[in-house]
Amino acid sequence: MRPTPLRFLAGSEAMARIRRDGLHEDLFDVVAGASGGAKWLALTRLDQALFGSWFRDRVRPLHMVGSSIGTWRFACLAQPDPVAACQRFEACYLDYAVDGPVSASELTAHCRDFLDVIFGADGIGHVLAHPFMRQSILAVRGRGPIRPGTGKVGLGLGLGAAGLANLVSRRTLPAFFERTVLHDGRDAPPFNLNAEFPTQAVPLTPANLVPALLASSAVPFVFDGVVDMAGARPGLYLDGGIMDYHLDMGFTPPGLVLYPHFSHRIVPGWFDKTLPWRRARAANLSRMLVLCPSVEFTKALPFGKIPDRGDFRRMDTATRQKYWRTAVAETDRLADCWREALEKDRVPDLLEPLVP
Repeated sequence: MRPTPLRFLAGSEAMARIRRDGLHEDLFDVVAGASGGAKWLALTRLDQALFGSWFRDRVRPLHMVGSSIGTWRFACLAQPDPVAACQRFEACYLDYAVDGPVSASELTAHCRDFLDVIFGADGIGHVLAHPFMRQSILAVRGRGPIRPGTGKVGLGLGLGAAGLANLVSRRTLPAFFERTVLHDGRDAPPFNLNAEFPTQAVPLTPANLVPALLASSAVPFVFDGVVDMAGARPGLYLDGGIMDYHLDMGFTPPGLVLYPHFSHRIVPGWFDKTLPWRRARAANLSRMLVLCPSVEFTKALPFGKIPDRGDFRRMDTATRQKYWRTAVAETDRLADCWREALEKDRVPDLLEPLVP
């Protein structure tokens, strides 16, 4: 069979259920969204295809669990016109340009501007009162030297110690960070709050939704952390991907987990990016369907890769913007592949095993 641009990777239970029952939206209780910065551009057109039509008539709650840029995608999808919101975010992201060094405070201010574009006048209310989406935004609260007022030195010492401890085990991370989930108050988060990492659960409100999105995306030294979010314990809140980079989590609802992802690999935490032996747990993949670009699709893009945050450093603005626009236009093929597979009921035949 000729390779398709979009891969359908299924855990063992997901594969069995889709092959038995076919693929339909009611199979899923959770949608997962990974950290990854500009890599989200590989998914914007697929998101529009999924939520512009497939989930449009959903009635049952659908839990949207994400960290970092995954939560921003879901903020777009929770608007009354998710396609228009995705297009607004995509356009301003592709147009973004900076000349020379930019401080963390300046980048954080630019992020607030992006959120203004996504939300407009009423977007926060749409997220909190969405008919079926239930948002869970992952962040971490620093411990020890990772706290307000210690500056870059304290943050650097804390992150360095956490990285070294993580080499031994991910179970050491709670000594440095407290996993925090800011979630839709109408439902509990769809995972065990005491499994693996004790988790602070905070209901989302109009006062903490934007701070939660900023905190979840606060890459240390790149963006400012968020201090003392409303309803949460005092402290410095940072990128949720530090603990939950690609969401290696034991989701609890009985339904399946849909995971539009930019990679076939699920990296547990931020410190694990360069640790090839640190893999997702097989039990957490069992009910997951991952939709991701194929290796052939990615290699055919300019520079042989999808966009990433390092492009700001490697390329001048004109080169980066041209490359990003070309790459995003190419991802229409991913959305087209999804639509065709759905319309022709080809998904059961396209399934591949999802392995750690």
